[in-house]
Amino acid sequence: MALLVFPLSLFALGLVFAIVDWVAVAIEHKTLEYVAKPATLLAFIAGAGLVAMATGGGRLASWFLLALIFSLLGDVFLMLPGDRWFPLGLGAFLLAQICYVVGLTPTLPPAASLWVIVPIVALDLLVLPRVIRGASEGGAPELRIPIVVYGLALSLTVFSGWATWYRPGFSPDVRPLASMGTTLFFSSDLMLAWDRFVHRSKVLRLAVIVTYHLAQLALALAVGIHAL
Repeated sequence: MALLVFPLSLFALGLVFAIVDWVAVAIEHKTLEYVAKPATLLAFIAGAGLVAMATGGGRLASWFLLALIFSLLGDVFLMLPGDRWFPLGLGAFLLAQICYVVGLTPTLPPAASLWVIVPIVALDLLVLPRVIRGASEGGAPELRIPIVVYGLALSLTVFSGWATWYRPGFSPDVRPLASMGTTLFFSSDLMLAWDRFVHRSKVLRLAVIVTYHLAQLALALAVGIHAL
């Protein structure tokens, strides 16, 4: 447990930065947001990196660390003004989702976990068609295929998180963090897509950033707990 004291302190520092970022989004203070948002992920990356080095890496720690790094790049691209950075941000987060999936999927998913696909697909069918139509009507039809590809990767991530409950290689402490983290990530990105392409909402933007940071915190904590 002593091994995790410093990484956990960094995760706590990341949560402090996250709260500052939530306030910045709520009051629409862009300068503060530009500082607090990347600082949050940098703290999570530092904590996960220390765990990875202290434990000699490991599948989960290594892939989750890469996912956090790609997420930081995605955050930076999506903060930049102008729509031209959005595809790069989407691409960075696509790589992050792939890393999370690989880290959570050492083998093919157990048959008992396949029921999780049903609610995920139902939500995708409810949200994605409207988002795709919104992108087309908003003058960005070239984003339709990237949105679908990212949606599939995101769905696979949340499925992989819930599938840990059926995998013997994950401890009872890691499973709730993996399933909660991926579910929050899934919810955050669906709300982000809705806010960007369907209906702009200040409340929705705040919900997006809160669920996103809590998702990344849960997944970063999973790295630490898995190392015990």
